[in-house]
Amino acid sequence: MALALIHQSPGASPLRDGAVLWRTCLRDVMFLDDEGTGGADPVLLGGDAYAVLVEIVCGLRSPLVGETEVQAQFKAFLSTLDPDTHGHLQRLGQRVLADAKTIRHQHLQGVGAHSYGHLAARHVPAGVRVAIVGTGALATQVAAALDSNRTIDSWGRREPDQRLPGFHLFAEAREQRVEITEPTALVIAAPASAADLAFVIRCYPQLVAVIDLRADVERQPLTVGVPVVTLDRLFADAAASAVAAARVKAARSEIATLARAYERREELRPFGWDDLCA
Repeated sequence: MALALIHQSPGASPLRDGAVLWRTCLRDVMFLDDEGTGGADPVLLGGDAYAVLVEIVCGLRSPLVGETEVQAQFKAFLSTLDPDTHGHLQRLGQRVLADAKTIRHQHLQGVGAHSYGHLAARHVPAGVRVAIVGTGALATQVAAALDSNRTIDSWGRREPDQRLPGFHLFAEAREQRVEITEPTALVIAAPASAADLAFVIRCYPQLVAVIDLRADVERQPLTVGVPVVTLDRLFADAAASAVAAARVKAARSEIATLARAYERREELRPFGWDDLCA
């Protein structure tokens, strides 16, 4: 059975009979069996399908090119498969991961090192206090990327198990229990309502910058008299590097070579997935 898949936006078309779905917040990848390769949706086959899969796992098809989170998501997806039913797909996945690791080592070291946190930290003015909305992984990433001598406030909806210095609940802003007059940059690193953000902003009368890391669908206009840097701007900054562009081009060229090697292996082993991926 040759590799066949559909790569589309989440939920763009229904799951086909017999297909295995890998879904992330950005995409659906449907792995098809022989009976599911018909229909109106474009199906990628063989080497073309393999190249796309490696590009995805390398982070070359992510908004932040070279990011590593999608690789972790692919590993997690493979771990959910039943070895008895989808052992062929697990073995294919291990080959993809190995090739993706090679590509990252040869071409993308340093490109994917730009985390969302590091990109956001570039836009925080020197020497100012930082207020971070959110307590999850993204907020932690932003805090870690900032200078160690920064004063950081953290805002969330719920009290953490162990309250740290500088942590505030949104309720405190609503009750006007916080007012900080130092120059402050606000980083929005979690979904938050317009009302909650308005109350937080009110706590910082000397706000000097806002970095809004919410996705377009989550983002509402902010009433602030300071520059607002959006996630789109961070993506544009990351993509603007000429060095990064050259490395991405080299990575894609190498992936095309790996895809041709995969296709030749497929042609030499016509007896099904188990033989193909052994």
